[in-house]
Amino acid sequence: MNDGKKSRILAAARSVFLRYGFRRVNMHDIAEAAGVSRAALYVLFKNKEEIFIEAYMRWVGETIAQVEAAMAQAALPIDKIARAFEIWAVGPFELTIASSEAEELVDCNFPFALASRKQGDAIFETTIAPVIANLCEDHPAASRLAPARIAHLLVSAVRGLKQTAATPDDMRQSIDELLLLSFRVRS
Repeated sequence: MNDGKKSRILAAARSVFLRYGFRRVNMHDIAEAAGVSRAALYVLFKNKEEIFIEAYMRWVGETIAQVEAAMAQAALPIDKIARAFEIWAVGPFELTIASSEAEELVDCNFPFALASRKQGDAIFETTIAPVIANLCEDHPAASRLAPARIAHLLVSAVRGLKQTAATPDDMRQSIDELLLLSFRVRS
């Protein structure tokens, strides 16, 4: 019973965080959106920060599932990586352009949530590292670094690209150029 209620609360919380941002949302807003009392909310979560972190990590899990499905549909390793970044980086970037409040959940930059963001990035890096290992077999220059390290550097670079991209197309082009630079192939 609590798992279903918790899922409903996390889905409602994500919706209100995306709409209004973390700072403007309070526990009452989350309880109301989830259709539960504040007392019931506090039975499952001690505070708004805990809800935010769990909502973020749930989003990470859902996104990783989408990444894995998209990579499974691509034949070439470079296309797998391009699809992975489309879902992991470009999709959320589009969301932040549409709503500045969404940026708080997508970027997860609050001091209390930085460990969760790093954990989410690490999960994504682990997901793409085997594909990068395949790319390294075909591109010896890239194989000077371990696939896990390359994954980390790519994720870090793409996080920085979000600061300079003006549009989703700018972001896609920058990711494509980053992959070209890394593996000397076009996606």
